[in-house]
Amino acid sequence: MTEINAKDFIEELRFDIREQDMIKAKLVLSKIGAVDESIRKMALFELNRAEDTFAITLIVNLIADYKHLGRDYPQLKEILYAKSLYHPELLLSMLSREVKPENRVVLVEVAGEIRLEGATSQLMGILNENEDELVIKAVIQTLGLLGETSATTAISEYLYSGNLELTIAAIYALGQLASPTAFQRLAEKLGDDPDLDIMILDVFATDQSPAAIERLNEGLSSHYAHLRNAAKQRMRDMGGKAVPVLIDNLLHDDPDLLIHTLNLIGEIGDESAIAPIRKLLHNEPKDANVRFAAYEALGFLPVAKGAFALAQGLTDSVDNVRTAAAGAIDRNFNTMLAAGLKNLIHAGDAEAQQVTETVLNAGCEVIFNNLLEDEAFQNCALTFLSERAHPDVRSRFFDLMKKNGYAELVDRATGKAESKAETALKVFAVDDSKMILNIYRGALHSLGCASQLFEFPAEAIKAVSADPPDFIFTDLNMPHINGIELIREVRRRFEKSALPIVMVTTQNETQDNEAAYAAGVNAILHKPFTAQDLEKVLVEEGKLTNR
Repeated sequence: MTEINAKDFIEELRFDIREQDMIKAKLVLSKIGAVDESIRKMALFELNRAEDTFAITLIVNLIADYKHLGRDYPQLKEILYAKSLYHPELLLSMLSREVKPENRVVLVEVAGEIRLEGATSQLMGILNENEDELVIKAVIQTLGLLGETSATTAISEYLYSGNLELTIAAIYALGQLASPTAFQRLAEKLGDDPDLDIMILDVFATDQSPAAIERLNEGLSSHYAHLRNAAKQRMRDMGGKAVPVLIDNLLHDDPDLLIHTLNLIGEIGDESAIAPIRKLLHNEPKDANVRFAAYEALGFLPVAKGAFALAQGLTDSVDNVRTAAAGAIDRNFNTMLAAGLKNLIHAGDAEAQQVTETVLNAGCEVIFNNLLEDEAFQNCALTFLSERAHPDVRSRFFDLMKKNGYAELVDRATGKAESKAETALKVFAVDDSKMILNIYRGALHSLGCASQLFEFPAEAIKAVSADPPDFIFTDLNMPHINGIELIREVRRRFEKSALPIVMVTTQNETQDNEAAYAAGVNAILHKPFTAQDLEKVLVEEGKLTNR
């Protein structure tokens, strides 16, 4: 490159500015990257003190023709913005002129950066008349920056333009408008494209206004698993700000909405939800999955006053619900609950045995330690641990008994423990609920299966590659990777006949079911499930014989 003489550079620039020679001044400034820092500062000083109309036009032309200069030397844009703020009427006039697309893009961007009042009509005119993609994109972005709600309809049309760049620009512009109508238009777009759906939900999550939170909340009722899971994740991250809307959800009758809401409330852990959840349980919801989710949520909350109400869950007709209630009691255990449990177990009858098995299968160590001195509980616990318990459960509670000074009971029970080896059938169970995984463990053990449990789908996918199982049960609604995505990953390596997969879910959405079968699921099972339900699908897939 020819070396530029610093003195000549500055003198030529001063002369061109004085003579208002646009072409030569632009040519000189195009070489600003070839001079040292001190000369650049002098050049920018000369440009800054130039007559405003000339300087604005010059910089617009310069940045339009040499885009890298606008990126590399932000001082050029700073001068442009400052002078445009001082002469907004000049910028408005320039916007309405016929100029080449590159110049128009720069002018539109400046209007947005300085929040130019009164520019909306010119911008809307450009949007209606211009076909250049870069110009349209710049106008959409600027209308968003200006926050002009009258542009909502015009911007919304580009959500369906078929041009990805313009669609994305429209999404973010509507997010900046942040009006209820703008959010409604974005909500109407949901379901067309998973990647765009995530962008829209991120817009709502970033805004966090009541209107935006309500739109996120609507995602919990979506027919699409990826939307439900993404909406849940963003409301979970939002924390307490989302809780009032979630509490309102508890007044609805939709079981799926109630379940997703209760899951979220438990994960957020806001105490203000305790009373509404207890009220929900008091009304005895018919759907067992709702009751399960309610007790599971209470297990994450400090239920002090009124904790005795948790005990009613131990007599529920559904095993899964009893397990969730036991977990909630274990985390909120107090003397009143201890007395209530002793009364339930005192008779030593079938109900007492059922309650004891529920407590042990749920891994309730606090309850176990507090009731261990009760003879009726001892008898029920030893019967289960020595005859039917999963080896992990047996080992866990035998260790607790030894630590609490009941080694002689362990010695007595150990001799009775079953010694039969488990079948070679290896089953993976994937669910983000630890309580559900506990239920899988007990149920599969009762069927003679060796189970491996996964709270995180990514770990299950990794394990499938390293040491494939004979069968997989997977939940649908899980964060980060949902059940359908897990099925797709497994099917990259294993055909349906080689490795059967059953999706186990509370949902019964047509879209979810169709997506699951398209991904390669063998069958769909609905929660709550029993050991008999698991046995039935294992038999149907040829992995077990009827007992």
